[in-house]
Amino acid sequence: MRARYHRLSPLDRMLLSIEGARTPTHIGALLLLEGPPLLDAAGHLRLEEIRLRLERRLRRVPVLRKVLYRPGPLLGPPLWVDDAAFSVERHILHGEIPAPGGEAQLLRLVEKLLSKRLDRFKPLWELWFLTGLESGRLAVLVKLHHSIADGKAALRIFSALFDLTPDAADPGEEPWSPRPPPSHWQLFVDNLAVKGAALARAVKRLAHPVALARSAASAGRTLVRTLRENQRAPRTSLNAPVEVGRRLSVMRMGLTEARNVAHARGVRINDVMLALIAGGSRELLLHRGEPVEGVALMASVAVSLRLATDAGDLGNKTAQLLAPLPLDLPDPEACLEAIAASTRKMKKKELATSFEHIIAWVSRSGLLRFLARRQHMMNLFESDLEGPPVPLFVLGARILDVTIANNPAGTVGLTFAILSYAGQLNLSVCADAERFPDLEVLVAGMERNWAQLLEGLQPGEQVSVHSEAVW
Repeated sequence: MRARYHRLSPLDRMLLSIEGARTPTHIGALLLLEGPPLLDAAGHLRLEEIRLRLERRLRRVPVLRKVLYRPGPLLGPPLWVDDAAFSVERHILHGEIPAPGGEAQLLRLVEKLLSKRLDRFKPLWELWFLTGLESGRLAVLVKLHHSIADGKAALRIFSALFDLTPDAADPGEEPWSPRPPPSHWQLFVDNLAVKGAALARAVKRLAHPVALARSAASAGRTLVRTLRENQRAPRTSLNAPVEVGRRLSVMRMGLTEARNVAHARGVRINDVMLALIAGGSRELLLHRGEPVEGVALMASVAVSLRLATDAGDLGNKTAQLLAPLPLDLPDPEACLEAIAASTRKMKKKELATSFEHIIAWVSRSGLLRFLARRQHMMNLFESDLEGPPVPLFVLGARILDVTIANNPAGTVGLTFAILSYAGQLNLSVCADAERFPDLEVLVAGMERNWAQLLEGLQPGEQVSVHSEAVW
């Protein structure tokens, strides 16, 4: 039985529990837009009009008007309820990029905004319209709490606010009234029904002891193997308790280029991205005077567990696969081959079962924040998303570029995010500013490895190293 209300799953609750003043757990996305459609004749942002027009689109995504509600004992997990005090002015905001308005100044402002937690007393999202780019374009920073949606669901949420054509008609004005939260009695009955359904499923499984034993044994073996492999995560300067400051950098590629590189070697695009991350990390550790011989970083790679029937669901439906990234292979071709061989062996279905059990148990135990700041099982996070293949528009302004920024957390100060959008592929790295003042060394290493992989293509497949500049 499904709950009658929009309750948070164990993974959703985990993403709330591990959040602290130094480690916000929202997803960030930086958009670059054409400027003129959103500016007035004097070049000023038409903020009030933007708020009015985007507010009309909120009916497409009701969760953006909902606030976190924590019921009392015996009433079940937290849930999302309508915010009786909702005001779009608290969510669609304006910021000014410092002079001279280049990419460096934009990224420094975005880093500052990313480091600030979302206010839990209002719906957990913000849209920052950032003006002052020397090119005359606009930037938009999207902040959405990870407890609301994983990467795929977040893309769907904000795609509903945007358009496929520059002249799309605005939705008609429609009054909105918040619904009151359910009563304690309603929540108690709902929680009891869900618990009863879970108990019935457990009893049903007990009627098939052989299948249950096999399933438990398989999940147990996968869990033990996963935990055993996790112990191989090396101790390096990459891992330490994360502080509040952020550094953000972006590497841009053409999607066709990335496909050519991957297909020519019979691997996936994400294998190529992991190889670039390995190459950049190798150069960073060498720059710091740390050994790389025999060292393989453990990358926690996000994988979606969404089925076709889950397409409209929010929340988080992801698991983590652990991929070793060898640092003692200076040749990017050899490194890519080793990574691809490793990722082919991953058993997504088995790990997903174990991952769900781990999250549910640790969430109940109250150990999440303690463990997150003491783990030595992974060195970095990586996620990849397939974005829209065609351009989108924000109130008539074309979105030229999209970059994802995932916040570091716990002892993992490096997070990488890959997103394809309208023929472009962006690989971003968001890092703890205190631990990674030399982040440019890592990014330069990724770019050098990318250039070498491009050189390995056959003449007919050769493409340019640098994609068109968007700034």
